[in-house]
Amino acid sequence: MEKDKRNPYKTLSILLLILGAIYILLNILPIHHVNAHPFFENGDKPLVIAHQGGEHLRPSNTMIAFEYATELGADVLETDIHISKDGYLIAIHDPTVDRTTDGIGRVADYTLKELKQLDAGYYFEKNGKHLYRGQGIQLITIEELFQRFPNMHFVLEIKDTNPDNQIDSIIKRLVHLINTYEMREQVLIGSFDQEVVDRFRTQAGPGVVTSGGRDEVKKFVIFNKFFLKNFYRPQVEALQIPQAESGFDLTTESIFTGAKRIGMNLHYWTVNDPKDMRRLIEKGADGITTDRPDLLIQVLNELGY
Repeated sequence: MEKDKRNPYKTLSILLLILGAIYILLNILPIHHVNAHPFFENGDKPLVIAHQGGEHLRPSNTMIAFEYATELGADVLETDIHISKDGYLIAIHDPTVDRTTDGIGRVADYTLKELKQLDAGYYFEKNGKHLYRGQGIQLITIEELFQRFPNMHFVLEIKDTNPDNQIDSIIKRLVHLINTYEMREQVLIGSFDQEVVDRFRTQAGPGVVTSGGRDEVKKFVIFNKFFLKNFYRPQVEALQIPQAESGFDLTTESIFTGAKRIGMNLHYWTVNDPKDMRRLIEKGADGITTDRPDLLIQVLNELGY
């Protein structure tokens, strides 16, 4: 039998050349930069994003919660969107009214008039007392928020727990409100469902920023983890993420450097521990969503912001 005369060193050299060519290709591809937008302009200070107006301080997603958050000095008011039976966009986290009001049932089964009759302060408890029960605290609409706070910035999440056949209606109505109240530079729109985000971007057109859904976040993490950063071409301007997901640490240096490299804004949710707040700020978080905007503002003050 004839011996294999192939030179192992030659094979290794070819392999190294191929790997080198791939490395060079990965690094000479032009970097996709996320366009700057007025929504994110806050100097070098991370954005204080009041989750549901500050859920641990006042009844969530109510006018008194958002008013208190602005008094504290929050930069951004965060809320969620569910649609009512008669087509109004309601600021409420859950698809049902059970957890935060004295009513039961789906938001989509109530008219706005019926929702307004519910007690939105019913379950809020502080030091064992229901301070806001029976005080006339109501659910509110996105339009009421725009009317009450025309100069504030908003993070608005289109909940994927809305009826599927209502998503287009929600997007259409939301775009109409954003344009009517001239809020195109003051809102950041997101959803866990990337398809909803994409559909919103199509309807809204350029000029309104969005944050990535689950699929976009996965894509960002994978491209960074496997050294494919230059192939990443996001269609969003921000990622709103937890500190960890499915066993993955989303606060690593590679996450931050990968985001900074392309101008992607990183917002973390929902952070209520001052130690975590401080750590994320020092790492370079662009914004933090919290139920305790008072604590986050205190931490920022301690850090010299």
